[in-house]
Amino acid sequence: MMIAILVIYFGLMLFVGYLASRRVKDSKDYFIGGEGFGPWFTAFKFAATWESGVKLVGSPGMAWNAGWSSLAMGIGTPLCYFFSFRVFGQRLKLAFDHFNVLTVPQMLEKRYNSRAVRIIAAVAILIGLGGSLVAQFKATGEIFSAILGMDYLHGLFIGSIIVGVYCIMGGYLASVWTDFIQGIIMVFGSIAIFVATAHVAFGGLSPDLLSQLNSTLGSIDPNLLDITGGGKMSWSNLLIILAITMLVGIAMPQQSVAIFSMRDVRTARVAMIVCVVFSAILAWTLATTGMMSHLVLDPAEVKNPDLVIPLLIPKVLSPLLGGIYLAAVLAAIMSTVSGSIVVAASSLTEDIFKLAIPERYNQHPMFYNRIGATVFVLLPLLFAINPPTIIFWIGVFAFGFLVFTFLMPMVGVILLPSATKQAVIIQMLCTMIIIPVWTIWLQKSTGIPALLIGLIGAPLIFFIVNAIYKKNEVNPEIDALWDKFRQL
Repeated sequence: MMIAILVIYFGLMLFVGYLASRRVKDSKDYFIGGEGFGPWFTAFKFAATWESGVKLVGSPGMAWNAGWSSLAMGIGTPLCYFFSFRVFGQRLKLAFDHFNVLTVPQMLEKRYNSRAVRIIAAVAILIGLGGSLVAQFKATGEIFSAILGMDYLHGLFIGSIIVGVYCIMGGYLASVWTDFIQGIIMVFGSIAIFVATAHVAFGGLSPDLLSQLNSTLGSIDPNLLDITGGGKMSWSNLLIILAITMLVGIAMPQQSVAIFSMRDVRTARVAMIVCVVFSAILAWTLATTGMMSHLVLDPAEVKNPDLVIPLLIPKVLSPLLGGIYLAAVLAAIMSTVSGSIVVAASSLTEDIFKLAIPERYNQHPMFYNRIGATVFVLLPLLFAINPPTIIFWIGVFAFGFLVFTFLMPMVGVILLPSATKQAVIIQMLCTMIIIPVWTIWLQKSTGIPALLIGLIGAPLIFFIVNAIYKKNEVNPEIDALWDKFRQL
């Protein structure tokens, strides 16, 4: 039954990719879908890309291990959507339209009047998203292996090739349409496993479910009721998670593109509400499921918290619902992968190919666009076949690398008219060196998270350099943009 559901699901994704390919006429369609998406498509694109497979597998595992502290990110996620759409989003959309560009590097080039900024930003996207894709592809293979007993390589190739084919065919449009479907599957799957686990653990849903759960957790391990999980989630980590979450929409290019493709700035207001509801459903159902699993699973079986979901599915779900939840896990991974592929391809083609071979690119832009997408399917797939031993650190590094490389340059686009290109260039280069070095070699020995280093270091470097090179130049284009901001 599970196999049949997955075949139907994969077939649907490929069919959507084919339909999208028939609507794609030029690079604008391929990379931002023509900028015509309303609040629902915008919301599901943004949220499904952000709420990755880590959420559907890692969140219940974290809840098993640390109890209520696992809700830290879930509670903070609505702040991500508020800042992404209401604080930053409307200005980002106005800036993107004002500069009339297709990619984040192009927008930064026009804002700072610097080709160097564009090239550095493109390289940062290629490195950061490349590392992220290796980790996501590896997760796809492991999910197939753990739940279906399939060979890792077979699962890796099936999942990677399917998401790669529909992205290569339909570009961003296919990514948006499939993310909408995948988001619905994620919500349904999360509710299904929550209800099923509650039925096995407590005989069903009841008004006093949470009080029963707390009483049970307290008897098993009182630390599961503590906000820090008995030290498993430190206060410093809680604060870092909260701070980083608020910056996602402005500092991660694969998230910003959902804002750029909105129909207009008013779309952001409804999209924010849809995202918050989506996130709340996932956060509460998955964390509670992970905690209730203490009454369903034998602790001796759970040798790794990430095994909670693979072990729970056959115990609480029918083959039909188990197949749907597995599709939900794969949907979460594939939505993140598809967004990353398209954004990485846009930087490779629009910001590298177009600068290196302008005449050839302009003659056949769609050919090179699809070549770019193909590169970011095949290269991560090859690395994921036999991933390096530091694959975990690559995943962590990719997130911090992107967030702190782009944070201050993007803040300069919408909040700091006095930001200089010198500050942007030096800060980006420093971050691109410091984050991977700290993540791989210094984080474990010092005990200081690389995310904390980036959170403090990136703004510090930026403001110091900006103070040194600060100039009072008149830029009519920037002045015109700020006039638009004041009208919001």
